[in-house]
Amino acid sequence: MAKKNKPKRQEKSLDDLKQESFKLSERHQDFIFIAIIAALLVFILKPLVIDGLSPQGVDVLASIASNHQVTEWQKESGEQALWNPNVFAGMPRYQRLNPVTYSVDTLLNWLGGILNNVFIYYLFAGIGMYLLLRFLKMKPLVALAGALFFILMPHFKSLYLEGHYTKFRALMLLPWVTAAFLYFLEKRSLTGAAFFALAFGVQIRTQHYQIVFYTGLLIFAVGIGPMLKDLFEKKYTAFTKSSIMIIAAVFLAIMSAAQPLFLAKEYLPWSKRGKTTIDIQKPEANQNVGKTDGVTMEYATQWSTAPSEMFTWVIPHFYGGMSGEKYTGDAVKQLKGRVVPGYWGEMPFTQSYEYMGAITFLLAIIGLVFNRKNKLVISLSLFAGFLILLSFGRHASWFYSLFYDYVPFFNKFRAPMMSVTVTFFIVALLAAFGLSSLMKMLQEKFEFKEYKTLFIVVGSFIGLGVILWLFGQGFSFAKNGEGYDAQTMEVLKTIRKEMFDGDMLRYLALIIMSGVAITVYLMKKIPFSVLAFLLVVIAVIDLINIQNRVTKDYIDVKKLEARYFQETPADRYILQDKSLYRVFPVGRMFGDNRFGYYHQNLGGYTPIKMFSIEEIVENNLANGAYPNRNVMQFMNVKYLVSQQPLNQPDLQLVQSDQQNNLFTYLYKNHLDRGFFVGAYKKIEDEYARVREINNSDFKPDSVAILEADLNTDIAAPDSSFSKVTDFNPNLVRFETFTDKQALFVISENFYPPGWHVLLDGEEVENVYKTNHTIQSIVVPQGNHTVELKFAPDSYSRNVLYATGSLTLVYLIILSGLVKVFLEKKNQLQA
Repeated sequence: MAKKNKPKRQEKSLDDLKQESFKLSERHQDFIFIAIIAALLVFILKPLVIDGLSPQGVDVLASIASNHQVTEWQKESGEQALWNPNVFAGMPRYQRLNPVTYSVDTLLNWLGGILNNVFIYYLFAGIGMYLLLRFLKMKPLVALAGALFFILMPHFKSLYLEGHYTKFRALMLLPWVTAAFLYFLEKRSLTGAAFFALAFGVQIRTQHYQIVFYTGLLIFAVGIGPMLKDLFEKKYTAFTKSSIMIIAAVFLAIMSAAQPLFLAKEYLPWSKRGKTTIDIQKPEANQNVGKTDGVTMEYATQWSTAPSEMFTWVIPHFYGGMSGEKYTGDAVKQLKGRVVPGYWGEMPFTQSYEYMGAITFLLAIIGLVFNRKNKLVISLSLFAGFLILLSFGRHASWFYSLFYDYVPFFNKFRAPMMSVTVTFFIVALLAAFGLSSLMKMLQEKFEFKEYKTLFIVVGSFIGLGVILWLFGQGFSFAKNGEGYDAQTMEVLKTIRKEMFDGDMLRYLALIIMSGVAITVYLMKKIPFSVLAFLLVVIAVIDLINIQNRVTKDYIDVKKLEARYFQETPADRYILQDKSLYRVFPVGRMFGDNRFGYYHQNLGGYTPIKMFSIEEIVENNLANGAYPNRNVMQFMNVKYLVSQQPLNQPDLQLVQSDQQNNLFTYLYKNHLDRGFFVGAYKKIEDEYARVREINNSDFKPDSVAILEADLNTDIAAPDSSFSKVTDFNPNLVRFETFTDKQALFVISENFYPPGWHVLLDGEEVENVYKTNHTIQSIVVPQGNHTVELKFAPDSYSRNVLYATGSLTLVYLIILSGLVKVFLEKKNQLQA
């Protein structure tokens, strides 16, 4: 019997290997890769998602403290508190409330309450970035890489660890806004415009308007090319229709965020960010300060990116990393494991890494070089260059000042380096383009010069690393103005140089490994799937490694709240007094919101407090260090709490807490929340007003400082009284009597957009700004009821605008989806 010859086993070609690398359909791969993103996030965010903990930070405690009393009142009353009386003698909160109209963020926040907000927004960003790249016709593996490159940027971890949630959420929505706009540019349809309006509106609703501003510029940069193309090709109808739809979409996006957007705009002129506050010690330097809106150029540009600090994007310790670095080296063994001042760059301090990943950045440059004719890549790259130049701030003041001086609202923004956070998104996008270009190199016909260009790019990265390492040996490793002694300074320099050398080696190792993997791939020794897997895994490990350098304790918020805000003997004593009054925490405690947890507090912390109280705090109270008696009287201060004895005749020690080193004093000359005076001084100049408050001859119990003349006569009453009969965050009601027409001074901060003052049920037309920050009205002789209701007309009006706009957006999207469904149904039937 003849032997049958066994068929020879055919060697599989590289194409066969590529095809077999993923046997699943792309749709199945999409689901798997999104699941991988979710699983990785659960692993990274285990303390938040699985353990139910939160990062411990000052901002978390500050927020709990300032909102505790109003939150409890809301639970009891079922009403929404629009004013917060518990910090800085009261301030508006309606402009910071979450939107009440239902949108995508409503669902995200609901899911975040069940799982974790940070996880949900990270996941939403990862899915958005993945879908954006798939929309750009990228393969699933490339889309996965781009999504991971974006969401694993170490800076984002610092944002949520430090409590910058609004910025974090705004950045996580970038992929969705971009994807929706690109979808509109492709379809030029009402449905596309509605999707863009919805996505952009959700980002505006995060209330981080600086990121929203940069996003608007990004949309402009991406959209201007296609729109001008229509114009140059004389497609006037298409241009006109598209322009109208874009304008309408932006309008609907803005209107869908009317609450809180327009409310924030309403509050802005009254906040310290809307006006440069005065300093009576330097009147000449600030002589035009009262007319200046926004923050000063010097203040706004403190956190500017020095051009040389761009190297930190690929070498995290190029300038020492963060201001507080956990030292893990061996050069100074006695400090191992301790936090040291690592950062020695030109910003005041930094709490984050701006690292984008050496491999990510390499792929981004590859993407830029090999897609230099792609219109989207051109737009993104030019805009990234613009953002980088803008981030230079004071280091390129000629450029930054153009926007600071001439672009509306731009002078309200701080920290020019924030524009780099949007660059993270662009770099991740370009990195995906770079990875896609590598994939096409063996699938499409590439000329030798293209391979040569690729090796030049990789070689340049290696050469740059070597040059920086050599030059770095001569760096000072010292920050200007550091006040350490010579011995300590030498230790710090040793540590910083060690960290620099370590990261330089790390950078070179990453680039060389990438270069070797790319070379082996181009030699057809491995398929693209293996190359992509290697690059993505190494890049992800790299990014997570840098993320993990940012350390923070995780805590159970409820347990921390119970422990940190446990009643002290001082709290218990003060809370026995059921009348209406304020507490003055003296010294360093003045800037702590802790007292707002239980009491109405003259101090506190918020970066957006009203400018009038800020000027009182800085010029009359020395930031809480000096208990100015005039301010204490007209601001209804009854108790002072100090960490040291205050031996003064008008202060009576009523409680001493030895364990917490707290001394509680009754201010004997305190005034009520409302009181009558029979005279006033008109002082229009704000410097003179604030100085007069420091004048010991000023008597707040008998004279008021006004900015305008009264339209009637007043006199000092021989007999008068006022009694608070009702109080909540939105209402103060007084029963009053005066035997003569007099000025009734109300110790509530002056804010006409919100407060309605009623006399016997009738709204008072003339409410006077008094003593620089509070308010007063003229009350006739006799018994009267005076009411202050905080009910901004703008609040309900803008909620209505948002509801109407979102309803229209939903109807357009729904009609578009129904149309698509019917068309597909007809196609199937045909």
